[in-house]
Amino acid sequence: MLDGISALLTARSLQDLRAEAVSVFSMMGMPRVICLSPIGHDRSVGRTLVNAGFPLEWENAYLDARHMDDPLPDIAVRIGSAFHWDHLPSDVVLNQNETTYLEDLKSWGMEKGVCVATYGPAARVGFIAASSETGQDSLHAVDMQLFQVAAQTAYLRYCQLMTLELNYEMNLSSRELDVLHWMAQGRSNAAIGETLSLSPDTVGTYVKRIFAKLEVFDRTSAVMKGVMRGLVIASDPEVEAEALARRARKREG
Repeated sequence: MLDGISALLTARSLQDLRAEAVSVFSMMGMPRVICLSPIGHDRSVGRTLVNAGFPLEWENAYLDARHMDDPLPDIAVRIGSAFHWDHLPSDVVLNQNETTYLEDLKSWGMEKGVCVATYGPAARVGFIAASSETGQDSLHAVDMQLFQVAAQTAYLRYCQLMTLELNYEMNLSSRELDVLHWMAQGRSNAAIGETLSLSPDTVGTYVKRIFAKLEVFDRTSAVMKGVMRGLVIASDPEVEAEALARRARKREG
């Protein structure tokens, strides 16, 4: 297992990392793995989903709408440790949509599994879950601490490789990151200036610098890149609409 953890740390590509993660979690009896990133309190914000082995029917339903009903990432962030999603902590309170979603996991062969919140650079938060091939096998012999270590290691390497794959350098200044944050909340230049005690013209200058550094030409694309790289969490409905459109085009292509 130690060799497997080491292999996660040294994976040379996202494809290699995916294979190594499946190998490590298979040793624990859970060859099916998913990763969601970034995770925030707003479920409507775009999250990248990496699916290795879970049913395509579930993935399509999840990307279309069911992510709004999934309580597991929120629970994972709140409790901070790995848990079985078929045995939730006793203090968890679910609404009807969340309850229905967990019940529907059975129809996708995902009745049982283990999940945990993971943490990366730039305050990035992710979510990793794993399950057996059938989703019904007993998983209570899983070493939960070892699972958490493996998941955290995989996520750290994922964040590193995402940065390399996107050919991104962390070259935004702290003020530019502030402006990008408020852009992601749908604020105008004037509103951002009021919040940051800057003139609208000065904010406009920062926006142009952000466009140049991120190699984009509009606010939505800038925020999309910021979200994908874990720099910001967006609440701008235009950004979410664009994210959904891109997902649809990817599936159609």
